[in-house]
Amino acid sequence: MRNIYFELTEEFNAQGTIAILTSGQAVVFYRIAIMSKDGDWILRETPQACARILEVLAARGAHYRTGAPLDVRWLSGGWSSHLEFQDEKQRRVRCDFISRPPRVPRETVERAFTPPETEKLKVLDLPSLIRMKQTQRAKDYAVIGELARLLPEDEEIELTTDPDRILALASRHGKKSTRSAVEAALRGAGREDVVIALAQEINALQEEDRKRLEKYEEASRKYFGEFRGQGISDLPLLEAHREAVALALRLLPEDPNGSRGKGPP
Repeated sequence: MRNIYFELTEEFNAQGTIAILTSGQAVVFYRIAIMSKDGDWILRETPQACARILEVLAARGAHYRTGAPLDVRWLSGGWSSHLEFQDEKQRRVRCDFISRPPRVPRETVERAFTPPETEKLKVLDLPSLIRMKQTQRAKDYAVIGELARLLPEDEEIELTTDPDRILALASRHGKKSTRSAVEAALRGAGREDVVIALAQEINALQEEDRKRLEKYEEASRKYFGEFRGQGISDLPLLEAHREAVALALRLLPEDPNGSRGKGPP
């Protein structure tokens, strides 16, 4: 079956790898899900990569959705850019871009763009994808459990959210782990104790992600209001991009965390 997001990934990268498929469509690639409603990419953090994406999507009649400009000044601060177009069957094709994925070390992202670039379809590696999925959304943790099953067991035990897998793997691979759920399993605690430890861990991850996003929500309030008020989403893409950049220069801080260059916000 045709997957427009896989096709776009290949088109974006036709002149050199600049976009790595991640999030829901990466889960589809790994055959954990059969569909996802939009496409997400980690973009190489260069003006040339941004220009390439705008060129490809402008040719498809895309327009901006509310978000930061597709510009390294804001991408490097952890912002995301959102665009969409309609395909030949009038279906919405939503395209979201970041260059600093949360919880993924910067050096890991940089390695993904370095040779060898042998894969026809560039997709984020499993451990990094799992870390990106450690969000405030409860549904992501079931997906993490399934993705972790694709890893070697010694890696799976460090990332899985499935208590039964922790209980099964702890005696063989858990002795060096610092996860409280694994430690509980090694002590011979029952399944309930492992479940409680996992719930506490997940709650901490969700709270961390919530606090991270609150900074962006607060910093973007005026910008997003003006973005909508000026009808930037209704403009042709390249004109909309110029307007979005001009607006962002006035109202959108490049980095709400003050952490550019130090890793993912």
